[in-house]
Amino acid sequence: RVLARLAAAAGVAPTWSGVDGESHRVGPETQRAILTALRLPAGTTSEALESLAGLAADHDRRPLPFVLTGRPGQPLTVRLFIDSGAPSPRTGLTLENESGEAIHVAVSSATGSPVEVHCRDGRIARMLEIALPALASGAYRMTREDRPDHPCRLIVAPQAAYAPPALAAGRRLWGLSAQIYGLRRRGDQGVGDFTTLGMLGEAAAGLGASLLAINPMHALFDHDRERASPYYPSDRRFLDPIYLDLDALGLDPTTGSSAHPDLKAAAIDYPAVWAVKVGALETYLAGAPEDADSDAFIADGGESLRRFALFQAIAETRPGESWRSWPEALRDPASAGARAFAAAHAGRVRFHQRVQRLCHEQLARAARRASGLGIGLCRDLAVGAAPDGAEIWAQAGLAAGGVSIGAPPDPFGPQGQVWGLPPFDPHRLRADGYRSTAALFAANMAHAGAVRIDHVMGLARQFWVPDGGEAADGAYVAFPFTDIAAVLSLESHRARCLVIGEDLGTVPEGFREAMTAAGALSYRVLPFERDEAGFSPPAAWPRQALACVATHDLPPLAGWWDGVDIDERQALGLISGLQADDARTARLDDKRALILALQREGLCGDDFDATDPMGTVLAGAVHAFVAASNTALAVAQVEDLAGERAAVNLPGTDRERPNWRRRIGPPLEDLFERPLAAAILAALRKARPDAG
Repeated sequence: RVLARLAAAAGVAPTWSGVDGESHRVGPETQRAILTALRLPAGTTSEALESLAGLAADHDRRPLPFVLTGRPGQPLTVRLFIDSGAPSPRTGLTLENESGEAIHVAVSSATGSPVEVHCRDGRIARMLEIALPALASGAYRMTREDRPDHPCRLIVAPQAAYAPPALAAGRRLWGLSAQIYGLRRRGDQGVGDFTTLGMLGEAAAGLGASLLAINPMHALFDHDRERASPYYPSDRRFLDPIYLDLDALGLDPTTGSSAHPDLKAAAIDYPAVWAVKVGALETYLAGAPEDADSDAFIADGGESLRRFALFQAIAETRPGESWRSWPEALRDPASAGARAFAAAHAGRVRFHQRVQRLCHEQLARAARRASGLGIGLCRDLAVGAAPDGAEIWAQAGLAAGGVSIGAPPDPFGPQGQVWGLPPFDPHRLRADGYRSTAALFAANMAHAGAVRIDHVMGLARQFWVPDGGEAADGAYVAFPFTDIAAVLSLESHRARCLVIGEDLGTVPEGFREAMTAAGALSYRVLPFERDEAGFSPPAAWPRQALACVATHDLPPLAGWWDGVDIDERQALGLISGLQADDARTARLDDKRALILALQREGLCGDDFDATDPMGTVLAGAVHAFVAASNTALAVAQVEDLAGERAAVNLPGTDRERPNWRRRIGPPLEDLFERPLAAAILAALRKARPDAG
């Protein structure tokens, strides 16, 4: 009983719903494992009681709350805890904004209202509720004069995230999406780069697009370039230097390395590409004088950039090792050992800081080149970072250990999923005042007009699976959505950045409505938009959404039509021959339903058949169907424009196939001249004539 009370107080849900629609109860072992990850040990009843009391003391009986969120111009109150038996305090509150300006609020029994609060441990707490003055948007530091050691971070944010003027005016826009690393251009160094990004953005704008959505460009692992997934990064706050264009720096790609990646290969040779680039960068920065701009960038990057660069420098000396296996003195970035290493290797730390400056300069240049896009670049924020990467090392105090984010069994993953991504502890994020959360959002909104948040449901709840367990051994952990949505709204307005939430999979009841209220666009993908009659008609798709034909985890349209994904799963042993036959039968039914939906909208004639090949006319009709939807945005994949057939990524695989490594066949310079690309683009422009 005490264990259940503690789990409920900590936000651990007692049940979850599975693929069968039935409710599954979370067992005590799972509860204890997750509570341990939350630093709330519950091995015994006395331990659980002590953890419950500590949780209540931190969150219910603190002199001021860790965080308070509000809206500009709206009434806002704060509750001050009063010690048992003590009189109502005669004190004051100081609210200091980010410019250092302060507002003072008197506190006494005459200015406040007494209230009683039921704490998580069952005790009653006396509070004094104080009305605060109307405040402008921003972050404030609120202190209580009689208890200055317990400050509160006050976040005042617009009611909803930023909306670009064209979308706010009701226009229906379109754009493109691309895996930048997979694009070819003449003169690249074996991988798509920031110059490629700028070229594509400029070309898309010239065609009438308003948005270019790209894969996450998070920093991966320099010491292990075979780890190619942009959704399993080392650090989401920083950029991957593999995207640097050496030519733009005036560098000869053959300088400093004997590696020679095959520029015509169908798959990217990441280790060879990186060997070329890092060698050239070391030569370049060794000869490039330090300047005031570099100093300013490093100063602005602060402790976060310093720790990231320090991690990179340490990892170079210990290739192949997780930081969890480093000497104890190096596992904590704030330790004396880490500081000593930084001093002894100051040149390498500075090198990695300067490389990040080059990345930001080239990304900013790409964004300027793509400035004709009405919205701009849309960056992608992964749901988490790898456990052995820089982000978790730098913020280990905020992370939850011994668990991974995942997903319960559902129709698309009957076994569930365990992603190997350590979550952050929601209670510690709150105690941190969401500073790290705000910094993460801000970093991924830089040089962008929109940001896509992968698995956006994680802002409200995450499915945690104890290490060593299967997905069915997990449980949902609640996150403070109202607070995080306020942080997201504030950062989106500061960056003038649209928010798009990837809300595929198991979506909690009411969540999409909450995201709509928060100003975020939903993410709607054609194969999943169904009703009782088949594919939902375009008029039924919601306004506040981005619509697309497929995603990186699905085959491109031509591959879906021909069942390439089914053939591949069977060849890899992921499904049996019988399961493959059933899947092909189901796919034929889906194709017939899609043809029928197109015919109902007048987008193709009665002579089309589900057994016909996917030609330019049919591809254009499918994209016209999606573009005809009511959604604010419709996006076409560059892979579909190029006629690609294999998926960028096949969930459930790693090195069995070239996940995240495929290069698109035609170079970017020729892509838009091809008949297939022309047909799809014409369909988008015709369906959305007010996009230009």
